[in-house]
Amino acid sequence: MRIVVQEWNEKYHVQFVWGPLEQTYRLPVEGSGGLKAVQEFAQRLIPEVEQVFLSMKSARSNALSTGSTDQPQS
Repeated sequence: MRIVVQEWNEKYHVQFVWGPLEQTYRLPVEGSGGLKAVQEFAQRLIPEVEQVFLSMKSARSNALSTGSTDQPQS
């Protein structure tokens, strides 16, 4: 998993990337405690982010295995 922290639009964007999947969390720059605090925040999120990635991977796999000819059900 790759973790990218960027500052953009007065927010820190903490992006977690795992293969074709990604999750992004945003924090306001003001009051965040700075880049070091944001990096620590990202480290604390890792266990939950990993669980969400596993769920996303399963959902993606299920959606891909149903085939593109299936019609969504109401």
